[in-house]
Amino acid sequence: MRQPREFTCFSYDEQRALRHDDSSLGYLYLLKEDLATQNGYNLSEGYDRFIQRDAGVDEHLDGLLVALTKYEKEHGGRKTAGDIVTWRGMLTKLMCLPFEKDGDSTFEMNITYFDVSCKCGVVLKSKEYKSSHDEPEDDRRQLMSYWGYKFEQIATIPKPWGECTRDEIEKRTHKPVNNNVQYCSIIKSGLGSVRMIVGGEVDCAKDYKPDEQRDNPDNDAELFDNPLDHYVELKTNQVINHDTGARNFEKKLLRVWAQSFLLGVPKAIVGFRTREGYLQTFEEFEVQKIPAMIKKSKFYHPRNSWDGNEAIAFLAACLQWIKTSIPAEENGEVWKLRYIARSDYLLLMKAPGQASFLHPDFVEWRKERRESK
Repeated sequence: MRQPREFTCFSYDEQRALRHDDSSLGYLYLLKEDLATQNGYNLSEGYDRFIQRDAGVDEHLDGLLVALTKYEKEHGGRKTAGDIVTWRGMLTKLMCLPFEKDGDSTFEMNITYFDVSCKCGVVLKSKEYKSSHDEPEDDRRQLMSYWGYKFEQIATIPKPWGECTRDEIEKRTHKPVNNNVQYCSIIKSGLGSVRMIVGGEVDCAKDYKPDEQRDNPDNDAELFDNPLDHYVELKTNQVINHDTGARNFEKKLLRVWAQSFLLGVPKAIVGFRTREGYLQTFEEFEVQKIPAMIKKSKFYHPRNSWDGNEAIAFLAACLQWIKTSIPAEENGEVWKLRYIARSDYLLLMKAPGQASFLHPDFVEWRKERRESK
């Protein structure tokens, strides 16, 4: 795995409008003193005012491709080379698959080979599609989703601590939770011989986000202060009171580790709550140490526990298979990658008549670059 490196970013504001900046990035501000009430912090607070993003709108890769287009235009018009361009969530799904084959693990992704004039063709994947048999989230699951967003709200402030007023800090939890707001990092990375351009949501920065031009005026790699080193992943989990809860948490850590690892995020903070949604405490985890922690657990078993090296190896093989299986001459054709729960294989097939899911601005920009050569 090549060290991930952020090269651009974008934000969604409260109206879900795309902004080419880091204005929606939060900054960590989480004190155990804030939880020192009789029952802990009530994560259900404000649920009746929750502003939810329209889940019926399929945004495909739009934000990522529009941001990539803008970056290329502002940096001499040079194409950003990559074999895979996708969201971090798609890679996480594949990376965890060897250890999550049961239950609701069925998924389907769209893939297309685009822009073969690049030194290396670019494969793009759309968001996953839910099975037609899936049911809408029930009230309990919706509430539990809200707890995660509420934890992010109470754990962050809108600017670095030194730039925030006392009022901004003390009233940070008074506004309605709005999950339209997101900050996304776009990184370059690689796995085996596959080069990747990956976009992923970042929950917050632990202290500040470095400015590349300020910290690295001569573009010296040794002086480069990688923004990814400052990012933090935030999660919630039920308080662990018994062995079953501990085993379930260790299984959950697979996804926490995978999505943080893929984006180069070094730290994860897990808030522990009661079944009724009262936040009791939180714990920090160093992402790179999580796989070793699992192997040292008293619950570890080679046949039943997850293994980080195996997950990485499977993802590398899967991406290499995708890269070499889709013919470059079929530029723009859409393929489907499908997995059916409990099966032992992935299916890759053409999708005749499937409309392109690429943003028209990106398509037009890359076409313009081809014709100018």
